[in-house]
Amino acid sequence: MMINARTVLVGLSLALLAAPGLASTVTTGTSAGERNALRSLEDPALQTQRAGAVALRAELGAAERDQLRSAEATSAELADMRAGDVTLTDRDVTLIAIVAAVILIIVIIA
Repeated sequence: MMINARTVLVGLSLALLAAPGLASTVTTGTSAGERNALRSLEDPALQTQRAGAVALRAELGAAERDQLRSAEATSAELADMRAGDVTLTDRDVTLIAIVAAVILIIVIIA
C-alpha cells in the first residue's frame, strides 16, 4: 500500500513540533549547588540597573520648600513653568481635532 504524501508531511510536522519538548526533557537543570553559587555572586548594587527599577528621589526639605515659595512670590515666570498646568491654544485644539478626524476615518474605512 502506498502512503499518501500528505500523511507523511503531517507526521513529519508533528515530529518537529514534538522535538523541542523532547529536548527539554533530556536536558538537566542546574543543580542546587550551582544555583547557590550563582546567588552568592549576586551584587546588590546591580539591582538598581534592572529593567523597571525605580530610583528613589530625595525629598525636598522644609528649607528648600520655603526657598521655592519665596522665589515663586518674587518671580511670576516661575508660576508659568509649573508642571501640570495645561493651556491649549486654538492651534492645539485644531491639530487635535484634525488628528481625531483622521483616526476616525481610518477606523471607519478599516
